[in-house]
Amino acid sequence: MRTTEGPGLDSSSALAPRRNLRQAACAAGLDPSYWYPVEFDSALGREKVIGIRFQNTSVALYRDRHGNVRAIEDRCAHRLVKLSHGFVEGCNIRCVYHGWTYAPDGTLCNIEHESFGKPFPSVKLRTFPVQIRYELIWVFFGDPSLLKQRHLPDISELEAKRPWFCMPQVMVWKASPTMIVNNFMDSTHVSTLHNRQFWTRSLKIGAVTECHADSDRVFVRQNVEMDFGGLLRYTGPTLKTNKQDTCYEYPYLWATVGGAYKLWTLMLPLDERTTKVFLLSLCDGVKIPFTPWLAPRWTRRFLVPLALRYLVGPLLDADGWSAEIEQEGYEEHPGVSPVDPHPAPTLCYQLTIRKWEEHLAKD
Repeated sequence: MRTTEGPGLDSSSALAPRRNLRQAACAAGLDPSYWYPVEFDSALGREKVIGIRFQNTSVALYRDRHGNVRAIEDRCAHRLVKLSHGFVEGCNIRCVYHGWTYAPDGTLCNIEHESFGKPFPSVKLRTFPVQIRYELIWVFFGDPSLLKQRHLPDISELEAKRPWFCMPQVMVWKASPTMIVNNFMDSTHVSTLHNRQFWTRSLKIGAVTECHADSDRVFVRQNVEMDFGGLLRYTGPTLKTNKQDTCYEYPYLWATVGGAYKLWTLMLPLDERTTKVFLLSLCDGVKIPFTPWLAPRWTRRFLVPLALRYLVGPLLDADGWSAEIEQEGYEEHPGVSPVDPHPAPTLCYQLTIRKWEEHLAKD
């Protein structure tokens, strides 16, 4: 196995004093100057508004009459009532309390009640860039000057002439991103956590053959084979290789399994211990269950819901539960350094800490 250590904490680190690596990683946030998914595009109708959060920052997300999606601070400048309680009128958003109305650029553009002899307030709320891709709404919460440097993740399997089957899910886990990264990057849990039921048995994970950190990512390669005692062999395509590649490509997580499956885990931290997780489970084909034949693509709308319910859902529920119980253990014993032989968590802690400190230095 090839392992490359990344830069560790030194005594000058803002997160270093009296903290072990895991504590420091849990204390760090995720750099807001990246694109984060906040909702499925189909969940936001025209002239509708919802409230979203990113690390304790509240944002009102709305779709105007013309179908454009906007993101604006979720507060009215008048009494600080959330605009997500309000109404969309044309391209503008109107506060439910006193009717103060804001244009798409955040400028206060109308007050319906009298002004008591005062001049019209010069108010402009912060707005956030928005993109729609892969049927997700993405918001950039950070420094606008970095927009051109930070790109959405490239999910090429969804843009191919023959796109892969995609099984999207969204979950809210009571765990910090650090615990979710731990679960994703260390697959040695599979033989224990996922081996208890026919529904969740899927793969047999072998030896780690490569683990290294470079630039803004941590990469792990290991051997893998199909678990013939599980449901996946009856519903999914055959593995083309015996390799699994897993990557923390900050702040995104992806894994390819045997050249036939891919999983994207996209995190939206809501606060210090709660994360909304968008999961895109991809495969290059789906079998007619319990037959050797791949299903025609027109059956996707029937087979994807079944796969989500009986295979993907139980697997990811178990992963979410494991992240939550690791969070519980951390909160009960925060100062105890874990005994962890797998090299990936340490590299991931270091990457999370470094990126957060770079953000703080810029901010």
